[in-house]
Amino acid sequence: MTASQPRHDPAARRVLDGYLADLAARLPGPDRARQAVLAELDDGLVDATEVHLAAGLAPVAAARAAIAEFGDPPTLAAAFAPELAGAQARRSALTLVRTGPLVGGLWLVALAASQAPPWRHELTGVWVGLPVVGAAVLTAGLATLLVVAATGRPSRWLPTRPTLAPAAAAAVGIAAVVVDLAMLGMLTGQAVTGPAALAWIPAAVAALASLTRLVLAGRAARRSLAARAALA
Repeated sequence: MTASQPRHDPAARRVLDGYLADLAARLPGPDRARQAVLAELDDGLVDATEVHLAAGLAPVAAARAAIAEFGDPPTLAAAFAPELAGAQARRSALTLVRTGPLVGGLWLVALAASQAPPWRHELTGVWVGLPVVGAAVLTAGLATLLVVAATGRPSRWLPTRPTLAPAAAAAVGIAAVVVDLAMLGMLTGQAVTGPAALAWIPAAVAALASLTRLVLAGRAARRSLAARAALA
């Protein structure tokens, strides 16, 4: 590669880098997916710039001509938004689902270590909320399946709606919030009405895990809802 080519020409490289930086600030989605898109675009811009260089344009003019072919950053970012929003939805949903066995296991240990775990008795008092937890877990599982389907090969049989994956991912996040709030609420109720029945150390560990996931799930749900709104 000669010094006149865009990878080696500082002025042309600055033009291309400025365009890519503007585009990067507008792209949604996880960093890994965004970087893959930017790397692909960078290669395409360099190739287009080299074509214009070969046609006799100066490096800066060649870089600007290549950028004009690709389009302005807002338009290009909008074109990539559905793909990147899908990648973000898939990542958020799968991350939250992977926390399920850990958080759920900690709660099971805490309940099993307590003197009166709810599955040994009729659901009364604070534990009447357990069916809500079960319904939320089921909702999260079904919504995750929808996210995976909407962002994978089964998407060819689904409605071509770019908002489908972000909406389903938001449902996963909201369901996780419901689970954690319900468990924390029932724990608080038990601590008030019958503190002696609780195994406090495992209960505290489970509560900390739920609090952590509550924050993460809330953020994931907000991001997914924002992505859905942007694509609507």
